[in-house]
Amino acid sequence: MADITQLIVMLRSGPENPDDFTAFAEKIISESNSEDCIKAVCTVSDTMLELRRSKERIRTLEEALKDAESKSCEHLLSSRSLMMRQEKLAAIGQLAAGIAHELNNPIGYISGNFEALRGYSISIWKFLNDLESIASDDFRETAAQLKAGYKIDYIMEDSEAIFLECSEGFRRISGIVNNLLSFARQDVGSFRPGNLNNSIRTTAAIAHSQSKFIAKIKLELEDIPDFVFCAGEINQVLLNLILNSVQSIKSQNRSEEGTITIQTRIEGDFVLCTVEDDGPGIPPSLMSRIFDPFFTTKPVGEGTGLGLNISYDIIVNRHKGTIDAESRPGRTVFSFRLPFDPGAVHG
Repeated sequence: MADITQLIVMLRSGPENPDDFTAFAEKIISESNSEDCIKAVCTVSDTMLELRRSKERIRTLEEALKDAESKSCEHLLSSRSLMMRQEKLAAIGQLAAGIAHELNNPIGYISGNFEALRGYSISIWKFLNDLESIASDDFRETAAQLKAGYKIDYIMEDSEAIFLECSEGFRRISGIVNNLLSFARQDVGSFRPGNLNNSIRTTAAIAHSQSKFIAKIKLELEDIPDFVFCAGEINQVLLNLILNSVQSIKSQNRSEEGTITIQTRIEGDFVLCTVEDDGPGIPPSLMSRIFDPFFTTKPVGEGTGLGLNISYDIIVNRHKGTIDAESRPGRTVFSFRLPFDPGAVHG
């Protein structure tokens, strides 16, 4: 019995690798002269081997569980960030719509009063000219001297130019406010018939404040009939892509403006939209990661790394389309395709 106990102790302190237990047990058996000892060794050996293997399986399962938990946490974090981002954008959209609405009223009466003032000034100039034409020679001579002294002819000519410039300024302000309203009114999550080219024009106008002096935005848009999509979300994708192009070109510190070209066309059952820029390009080593959440090449504080990931989610998961990119030095093209079914507009 002492031999068996000794052998069990030896087994317990045996090799860590279960595959070595067979050789270890055979060694003990060959050195033993007791049949009961041999049976005990075989039983204990089998039990120990199974126990060791069970521990290995448990360790493997624990590692798999940790990996699954890590991926689950990352997915939850990404989903939470996407939700927060969408809520933030929705709040910004509501704020922008409120600001634009509040601006519309004062812009309306300022513009209206300005046009009235312009009409009054024209009437005054006409009155003075008519008065001068019926006045005596002495009066006309005196009036001519006064006009020359006060530079009235120059003032009248310059005033007209000032009025024209102000009118153009009011027109631009109204256009910006209307574009802002149009952009903000597109509710996130609302699928309805819309015109993709109009969304592109509106978004390009919104992005102008960021792109001016850095890049020209060229629109090459084929005629696309209305079809069902979520305009608010597609505007968000377009804005992400345009601003990425702007920032890419800006990073080169070029003396001349870059070019961002947006094209649309129909390809079978899809509408294709491409956003191309002549910036530095994306390094090949990074292309496989550009749609990953939180991935960014921008300096800390200048990017969340969620723009392209959100765009991917909107195009692929929400619209059942595709989005991809190709890049080389001097040219980067992002392309997305949306399912095209114009019949659904009327169906």
